[in-house]
Amino acid sequence: MKKYRIDSKYAKVNAMKAINDLPEDGKMVVELKKYTKQRSTGQNAMVWVALLADFSMQVEIDGRKFSPEVWHEQLKRNFLPDEFDEELTLPGYKKWDFLPDGSMKMVGSTTKLTTKGMSEYIEACYAYGCCEFDIRFSANR
Repeated sequence: MKKYRIDSKYAKVNAMKAINDLPEDGKMVVELKKYTKQRSTGQNAMVWVALLADFSMQVEIDGRKFSPEVWHEQLKRNFLPDEFDEELTLPGYKKWDFLPDGSMKMVGSTTKLTTKGMSEYIEACYAYGCCEFDIRFSANR
């Protein structure tokens, strides 16, 4: 499947040429959709290097500390969007899926967030850390 991101006149011409070259036998479908930018590597680094590390180092629950990976799972359960939203998530996003026995499994991922969705997710995580656990985040020092 060919994808063309129309970011220049040249790209638009190439996409139009590809459409013009399609057979007219009814076996092809052309889909146009708005480009949505996936969360950035900088946002991802901020989550892992700063936010999750601070949760891991500063929060103790019932005498126990948890790894950044465990906090990542907890925060995704709490703050990933529940449903697809074209401003916040990429096509194909879903937070939950069902196992054969009918129980639910979280399948949502921050990789399926847009830059805006990731920003909102990070803000929610920071607010939770500040309000619930009085975390002093290293990114804010």
